[in-house]
Amino acid sequence: MCRSWPRWHGNGNGEGVRAGIGEKGVRFEKFGRSHQLQIRTAADLEAVLSLDQSLWAATSAPRGAFRCDARFLECVDHNGDGRIHSEEVRVAVRWMLDRLSDRSRIAEEAEELALSALQAGTEEGKALLEGARHVLRKAGRPDADAVALEQVRAFLARLQSQPLNGDGIIVPASARDEKTAQYVRDAVACTGGVADASGVAGIGEEQVSAFQTEISAFLAWQEKASVPAGSDRTDLMPLGDATPGAYALYQAHAAKVDAFFTLARMLRFEPGSAPQLTGPGPDTQTLSRIRPETVRAYLESAPLAQPQADGRLPLAGEAVNPHYREWLGAVRERVLVPLLGGATETLTEDAWERVKRDLAGYGAYLREKKGPSVEQLPHERLSSYRSGEIARVVQELIARDRKVTRIRDRVRDLEQLLLYHQHLLRFVNNFVSFPELYAARSRALFEAGSAVMDGRWFNFALRVDDVAAHSMVARASNIFVLYLEVTGPAGERFLVAVPATSGTKGNLDVGKRGIFFDVDEREYGVKVLQIIENPISLREALCAPFVRLWRYATGKIETWSSQAEKKLQTQLDQSQAAVAQPAAPRAPGGSAAMPIMGVSVAAAALGSAFAFITKTLSGLQWYQIVLGLVGAAAVVMLPAMLVAILKLRSQDLSSLLEGCGWAVNVRMRLDRSQRRYFTRRAPYPEGAQGTPREHWKWLLLIVLLIGLALILVL
Repeated sequence: MCRSWPRWHGNGNGEGVRAGIGEKGVRFEKFGRSHQLQIRTAADLEAVLSLDQSLWAATSAPRGAFRCDARFLECVDHNGDGRIHSEEVRVAVRWMLDRLSDRSRIAEEAEELALSALQAGTEEGKALLEGARHVLRKAGRPDADAVALEQVRAFLARLQSQPLNGDGIIVPASARDEKTAQYVRDAVACTGGVADASGVAGIGEEQVSAFQTEISAFLAWQEKASVPAGSDRTDLMPLGDATPGAYALYQAHAAKVDAFFTLARMLRFEPGSAPQLTGPGPDTQTLSRIRPETVRAYLESAPLAQPQADGRLPLAGEAVNPHYREWLGAVRERVLVPLLGGATETLTEDAWERVKRDLAGYGAYLREKKGPSVEQLPHERLSSYRSGEIARVVQELIARDRKVTRIRDRVRDLEQLLLYHQHLLRFVNNFVSFPELYAARSRALFEAGSAVMDGRWFNFALRVDDVAAHSMVARASNIFVLYLEVTGPAGERFLVAVPATSGTKGNLDVGKRGIFFDVDEREYGVKVLQIIENPISLREALCAPFVRLWRYATGKIETWSSQAEKKLQTQLDQSQAAVAQPAAPRAPGGSAAMPIMGVSVAAAALGSAFAFITKTLSGLQWYQIVLGLVGAAAVVMLPAMLVAILKLRSQDLSSLLEGCGWAVNVRMRLDRSQRRYFTRRAPYPEGAQGTPREHWKWLLLIVLLIGLALILVL
């Protein structure tokens, strides 16, 4: 639907205006008002390699600007920065040409490639040929003499879904037995793993090595704390196997014990400082009204017990803070008694320091823990992994997978060659040159579609991410630009910039609605969000002064009319008020006659003005009147015409592309025919009845007759 009217191209017959530089040399073609390299054959494509980059239409562009196979664009953008640069295009062209012995079908954009077209005399060509034959064998067509992109992609899809798919990553499904599968699962859990080509988490050589290192380090660390047979303790384990639990209990509130002894030392130094050290206690009369959580918070912040000058910490009884009473009891039984030897009801600072020294070695041991990532696994399983036997099985699987990598890489190179063979010529024609932008019945790869609004087709649209940023650049184009919000039935939304290149502004304004057809003929709704206003055509620019004059005149007339109406209404109100008052002497006619007098005066003034104009004109010869009118029109129109011509000639579509992130070399200016295609009105069907007629001939005749009548009268 959006391609109902073919684009103008060159001389109107689909042929460009050529500017040759020799029968055997490259040829340039005039597109719009710029000359660009003609790229139609493999030889033209090879000429791109030696073409100075200043003669390229563009030198870089966002990868997302092109409607093309995503994998193809990914291959061209080989540095993966999201932009395609001129050097990357050169590399892609050189890469393809070096691998083809037969380039005759490049211009056909064929999806299929004959095996005989591969450059079999090079290592790269041999590798591609091997990959093609492998694909054909797997497709059940070993004797085929050509390979297609569809076959290659089907092979890669099947390979990707297999456990051994050439990515060097082993997943649980790749394992031969449950032990190996469990190893892979454990390694993924401990190292985080890495996704294989199918998206399943697995492990590679790096993860296997890291997993084995962690296992060895953790088990060696654990063994340092083991208690030898026949012994119940070591320097590191002063409580034997009970040391880990006792140490965790001790660490829970060891700082509170240290704080208690610090307060006791202060109390011995300053006996009267007890209230300041412990703080005022809660009022017992109001304690019952305090919420339980408040009481708990107070007790938690309070000392373990009221500090005494003798520095002894009670371990049981009412003197102990009830919040810590249970903990102190457990520490007494599991830590203090075994380490200090014998039951005790209080704890001195010296005894506490001895306990701290005894447990310091185990604390340092915990801080030096190795391999914490594997601590979650059972000790027996870690011991079985430590030998490395299962790891070697996994390494063998990785090696087998690496063998598949060789075939996969060759098939991927084959996919890249097929994509270049099918798309690269056209892509270059949308980067090095822009013929499709001007060609009939085609769409440039960076176009978004066509809009229909205000009875016109707008046949050039670019996707825009940020209207504000784009408009800052696009203002330099001197083009009338519409920014449209495009919405689909499923809620999809995107923005496009659309230039208006012929006709007039008409009813185009913010909020105007219409429809949009993308390049695949899908229909969307559109609404104008923003406009960059510039002259659209010479006719609009020439009429602009008179339009402004007419608006000014009509505005003045409306102002005068409104003022006269208000004045008349005021006079009528005064007359009615005078009638309503008691009779009083007044002049004949009174104020009731004032409106009539006002109208009479206005009519007399207009009559006098008309008589003055008539008298003035009657004193002039007819040619003086004509020259005066022509001179007045020229004074108004010539400056407007000059400005309009300069602006229209400087209009440049390249600013619209640059606003989208392109680096454009050429000036993308349009001639009259191209303007009328990019924005055009559809003709009525041939032979249709009741269609509007052109009135400009009648208007011209009427103007001539009026002029002739004036000449005869005067």
